[in-house]
Amino acid sequence: MKTAALTKPGYAGLLKSNVPFRHLWTARSISFLGDSLYNLVISWLIYSMTGSALQVGLVLVTKFLPQMLLGLFIGAWVDRRNQQRLMQLADLGQGLLTACLWILMLTGQLRIFHVHLITAALSILAHLFATSQSSRLPELISDRAHFMTANSLMSISQQITRILGTVFGGMLIAVIGNGGAVLINSASFLVSLLFIRMIPYNITTEERRTGGARSMLAEIREGWQWLRSQKVLMLLIALGTATNIALGPSNVLPPMLIKNTFHGGTTELGLFDACIGAGLLLGGLLTGIRSPRRAGLAFVLGLGCQGAASLLIAAAPGFWLACLGNLLLGFGVTFSVIPMSTLFQILIPPPLRGRVNSISSMGFSLSIPVTYGAVGILADYIGTAKCYAIAGALFLLCFLAGLLSTELRRADTGLGRSPQPSSAQRSV
Repeated sequence: MKTAALTKPGYAGLLKSNVPFRHLWTARSISFLGDSLYNLVISWLIYSMTGSALQVGLVLVTKFLPQMLLGLFIGAWVDRRNQQRLMQLADLGQGLLTACLWILMLTGQLRIFHVHLITAALSILAHLFATSQSSRLPELISDRAHFMTANSLMSISQQITRILGTVFGGMLIAVIGNGGAVLINSASFLVSLLFIRMIPYNITTEERRTGGARSMLAEIREGWQWLRSQKVLMLLIALGTATNIALGPSNVLPPMLIKNTFHGGTTELGLFDACIGAGLLLGGLLTGIRSPRRAGLAFVLGLGCQGAASLLIAAAPGFWLACLGNLLLGFGVTFSVIPMSTLFQILIPPPLRGRVNSISSMGFSLSIPVTYGAVGILADYIGTAKCYAIAGALFLLCFLAGLLSTELRRADTGLGRSPQPSSAQRSV
């Protein structure tokens, strides 16, 4: 056994030694920053155009609906094609679409249906990029000991740009306007494309199959049949979907919680949101530094942390204790999501990654638009504190389900061992 295989690399070491991953990380970091500005702009723009919170919600539905309808086909296409080229295509398309949005804004021709059409198209291309990235990333990192560090680094970059976007985005938009922020986002996609092009091609990334007589539906069915035989992955998807439902209050109710329970304003709301962002960042840092080998157990512990945090917010007698709960909630999210992503990368054979990742993504996304609407209605009847308490109870049920699963608790990254393909992997 080689000692190097047991080494857990730091962030700087991974970025220095792995040039292809460094290009991908740089591309995503730039794109994340552009997205943080765009998300801030689009919500404000829609509300300014319509004066309707419903229209803002409909744009969110427009964002998730194409992924649910087309996600499985996108996953099958990703498995057929070179993922790097698909990432470049996605970046180019998103850059051109946001440029079109900027032109419509500049000429005063922008209408609400334009926003819905562009949002739907951007959603499809974003899903294409994300699925391609999930399939390509493990091929850029030869040693599975680096997987957790790489996933952590991607998560940290996303959270830092989220915080920067929240803190400085409003001030920047005040200076350059909504159109300027959209143009920056368009440019970020094109810069990302340039970095993706710098990643060297590998023979293993060439088209694995041309499809032949097999239909895309047959390939989707093949991916689903393989996934059904994997108990750990199926449980991860089920628990991930349930916890997405439990996260509903934290995504929808903070304004209501701050205003009605703590009698605060926008300053308190900003602090409350900054706490979950800081928690997400801390969870990503600790996961990357520790790189827990028992990834399944780390995932389960993250669910328990989210449950305790939600109950703390529900019972908090004061604002600052609720902020602590939100900090712990963010910490638990990344402490569970990063190990889950790592297990997916390790357990799914390369020819099936696109399809299986799309199936899991569809399950996770399916719960979001339904939950967003239901949580708001429920909060009007029982209040925000009880909604957070229900979410905490759901998190703890998922935590107990994970603890009771011996297979999930024992699922690990295989650090220090050569990966042994399962019979399912060998048959693909």
